[in-house]
Amino acid sequence: MAIARTAVADPAGRRARLASSDPKPARTRLLAPRFAVPLIAVCVVPAIWAFAADSNAFGKAVVGPIATVREIHSHWSVLWLNARPTLYATLIGVAVLLVVTAIGALVVALAPRVTPALAALSIVIGTLPLIVLTPILSLFMPRGRSLVATVCVLAGLVPVAAMLSGMARVGERGRDELGAVYATSRLRWWRYVGFWQTIPVLDIGVRAMIPYCFVGSIVAEWSGASSSFGLGEVMTNALFSYEPPLLWATISLAAVGSLGLLGIATLIMYPLRRRVR
Repeated sequence: MAIARTAVADPAGRRARLASSDPKPARTRLLAPRFAVPLIAVCVVPAIWAFAADSNAFGKAVVGPIATVREIHSHWSVLWLNARPTLYATLIGVAVLLVVTAIGALVVALAPRVTPALAALSIVIGTLPLIVLTPILSLFMPRGRSLVATVCVLAGLVPVAAMLSGMARVGERGRDELGAVYATSRLRWWRYVGFWQTIPVLDIGVRAMIPYCFVGSIVAEWSGASSSFGLGEVMTNALFSYEPPLLWATISLAAVGSLGLLGIATLIMYPLRRRVR
């Protein structure tokens, strides 16, 4: 657009130049809700946290951000030792759910009648608390990484099922009109049109699923799925031994891990989002 406006203003072409360095679009993107809301949250939450700790309204149960960072630094080796199995189980669960998403997307494209069943499945799984599923599964599976990864997959199935249900509806948009004119099969429509229409739904679903899997792994460890190590185990031990600084350090590390996984999910989806702009 900028090149076209410049060419019109200067028919001779002597003053035509690129105007892509205008910083206004960048500022506009930063003020968009998808960027502004997380930025505000990252700034406001620590301020509220520090105020609650300084006010001493909850006694010694709330440890401030500065003291929490010091605790993370002093116990970094222990925290990282327990964070690694949690992250590993999360990555296993995410890999399984990405395969499920790919297969499920093809299924809903070829057989959209399964969409109501997926919606019902997401509701059923969402109503089952993970803290109850973990002891039940431990009756059939040995405690350890495999059980944590299983609970992680079950936790991530909730956003995945909802995402596939949305993709089925969005992917069929326009097929009754344009697809009927060209007598396009479902698979061909999905390949060239339907899939690209579902990118916004896929983007939201993947960015919700990956951090949700991390939280599911921590809940599984907290409720007894882990044998010895994990962030959930550290939280449990710090809670029942009444060590608020270590508990807040573990919670803060888990929050940072969730934000990091959200950033990874955003990077994974960036090429697809850019292609459909």
